[in-house]
Amino acid sequence: MKKIYQFLRSMTFGLILLGIIVVLSVIGSVIPQSQHAMTYVNQYPSMYRIILALGFDHIFTSWYFLLISALLCVNLTLCSVIRFRSVLNHRVEIEKAAQVPAAVKLNEGEIEAVKEALEKDHCRRNDFEGKGTVYSKNSFGRFGTFITHLGILLTVIFWAAAMYLPRILDETCMPKESITLEDGTQIYVDSFSIETDAKLDFKSMINIILPDGRESGLKESSVNHPVSFGRYKVYQQTYGTIGKVTVTSSDGKQDSFYLETNDFLSADGKNGILYDNLYPDYVEENGQMRVISSTSGSYKNPVYVYTVVEDGSQKEVMLAFPNDVQEIGEFSIHFDEPVEYPGLRIKQSPAFVNLCLLISFLIMTIGLYVTFFMQPVLVCVNEEGYTLLNAKQERMKILLNDALREYRNRGGEKKDA
Repeated sequence: MKKIYQFLRSMTFGLILLGIIVVLSVIGSVIPQSQHAMTYVNQYPSMYRIILALGFDHIFTSWYFLLISALLCVNLTLCSVIRFRSVLNHRVEIEKAAQVPAAVKLNEGEIEAVKEALEKDHCRRNDFEGKGTVYSKNSFGRFGTFITHLGILLTVIFWAAAMYLPRILDETCMPKESITLEDGTQIYVDSFSIETDAKLDFKSMINIILPDGRESGLKESSVNHPVSFGRYKVYQQTYGTIGKVTVTSSDGKQDSFYLETNDFLSADGKNGILYDNLYPDYVEENGQMRVISSTSGSYKNPVYVYTVVEDGSQKEVMLAFPNDVQEIGEFSIHFDEPVEYPGLRIKQSPAFVNLCLLISFLIMTIGLYVTFFMQPVLVCVNEEGYTLLNAKQERMKILLNDALREYRNRGGEKKDA
């Protein structure tokens, strides 16, 4: 049990977990997340089975990613608690240092030269009767590792909060239109495009307008590359294609409509067209046309399918292509080019999460600075010589050697430090 505990709090275990999280995060950045299964079949025909089986389509909510993140929190917590306990016992550490035998043997004059150099360097003096004198400096540096671990732990916790606490809203929006959220924020879609040359990719140009009037400006949102502004992130979730018609009356008035299945376009409720669906393509077989019901990407040869209704009775199933016109009484129905539109995933993060993330990054930065630039100094001086207890303190070694060299050059007994 003790070995398991030691491994859980070891730096080796922490580095292994961090490495795994980095690798999984890279995979989650390369592979689009939370898409329909057919998206992976189309984009990764030779690997989609592995992607779906291992949960690479939703890595950040998978059980193994959550487990690894939890273990990292345990590791960081254990490291922080242990280091904090040792920091609080610093007085005991100084008392133990006073009992350390001298590693560098000196005569009486050299010992005084070392003490003088340490006091000039503003080291704090701790006298222990019958043992020795311990000089300390940069005592706050003892907190460096603890603060760093605490900063990493808080970063992981608040990063998880940023991932799982936001309110998520899935919406569709036509180009040149906007979505208005509950707080008055507007998500405006200026344009949308689908690219299918190398692999399927879809992008939107989006402007986020906050209630106070601030705007993100037009920014591109693509798969795994959201537009972020204020408390919002707008992801490119999916896409669709919808039929559109323009109806013109005999007096020249026009109006445009997006078509949904079973829409009935009629002026009197008896005569008109009953819309069935929009199909992406068609093939001709033995002189007859057969529509294709599914495809990925843009519609190559879109076909409108509808039924003509006369006096309340369905008469004939018809096919129409973009720019075809159907006359219904005194109205003409023009079939427009289909419109491609994005499906957006809008994440609204709680205000405190972003602030807490910034604070945790600041804590981690402070910890790293303290660790590397405020290393604590402990020097034990007794009647035999001195011992520098932190072997990494090259600056202190140089300072003490310079003090001894200066003393000897003034006529003191020559003796190497």
